[in-house]
Parts: sequence; C-alpha cells; structure tokens
Amino acid sequence: MDLLQIALVFLIVLLSIFLAITGFQVFLILRDLKKALDKLNRIIETGEEIAQDIERPVHAASTLVSTISEGAKALIKGEKKESKRDLPKPRRFYKRTL
Repeated sequence: MDLLQIALVFLIVLLSIFLAITGFQVFLILRDLKKALDKLNRIIETGEEIAQDIERPVHAASTLVSTISEGAKALIKGEKKESKRDLPKPRRFYKRTL
C-alpha cells in the first residue's frame, strides 16, 4: 500500500470513530431531553390539577353570589309590585276640562 491509501484508511477509521462518539452523545442528550420533558409534563399536569381545584370553589362561590343577587332582585321587584297593588288609587278632586 502506498502512503495515500494508508492516510485515507486512517482518516476513514478516525471519522468513523468520531461519528460513533457523536451519535452516542446525541443519544444521551435526547434521553436527558426526554427526562426533562417528562418532568415538565408532570409539573404542568400538577398545575392544571391545582387550577381545577381552585376553580371549583370559586365557581361555586360565584354561582352562590349570583343566585343570591338574582333572588334579591326578584324580592325587590316583588315588593315593588305588591306595594303598588296595596296602595289605593288616587282620586281626582277636580274634573278635567278641555
């Protein structure tokens, strides 16, 4: 073999070793990325559960307040209507002439 063939074989072997090491490093990086994304996913799911746990009482409280306010409005309207019915009609003391 002449010197050029030996140099080419050496470079091919060297590049193959570097590519294998690089591929292994990429594999490790992707595995760590998957672990980090799994942790992030669990954190997000926990946050959603906490938000839902907070949302239920707040929704119940807002429903209660709106029900009470609607009841108060209906009660006030009911009192106004009853008060108009209870009052006698005012009489006219004069005749209207035109």
